Amino acid sequence: MASDTAATIQDIQGDLKQLREDVGRLAQQMTGLLADTGDEALDEIKGRMRELRNGINGTMADASERGREAFGEVTDTLGEAVESSLREHPITTVALAVGLGFLCGTAWRR
Repeated sequence: MASDTAATIQDIQGDLKQLREDVGRLAQQMTGLLADTGDEALDEIKGRMRELRNGINGTMADASERGREAFGEVTDTLGEAVESSLREHPITTVALAVGLGFLCGTAWRR
């Protein structure tokens, strides 16, 4: 389960790296186009910017979905672990929860 989450995070990082590279290439192309022509270059830039915007929107939607899925997997796993711990060691689990609550409360007051 943790390896799935790590793989999802790596996929998201890879997508963001690819997006940065695409933006860098677009900036280089825009510089070249501006040096070559005026109006034609602006039309080309506008078209490429639309493509980039659509690509960014798709990438961000995909990354957001994968992030939600990873978070869901983590919370499911955590819930299963707590439930299992309560069944196997109920007193220890409750004592741990009380201790964590005390620590969080102490930290919150500061």
